[in-house]
Amino acid sequence: MKFKFSKEFDKALKRLNGKESRSALSMIDEIEAATSIHQISDCRKLVGYDNVYRIRVGSRQAFFTFHIEIIDDEVFFRYLVPRGQAYDKHMQQLLHTTANE
Repeated sequence: MKFKFSKEFDKALKRLNGKESRSALSMIDEIEAATSIHQISDCRKLVGYDNVYRIRVGSRQAFFTFHIEIIDDEVFFRYLVPRGQAYDKHMQQLLHTTANE
């Protein structure tokens, strides 16, 4: 699968410590090798959103949108946030804005 990162996701990825960084890189490798979203481990669709999913990466949640294009599948990672902040009101507003784009 193809994938892209938002600036926010890239910044959060660079701030990870060694173990979390290795987990994130492993997740990215798994996504690159996957041929469908169902082959990505610990990937869950968020209830109430059309194309927003989450993957647990250590103590963090990676939120991404999954767009099916005519030519290929593409995963766009938007946010990588600590689990404690993953479902607060601010993040829900951001995800609803993302889902409506």
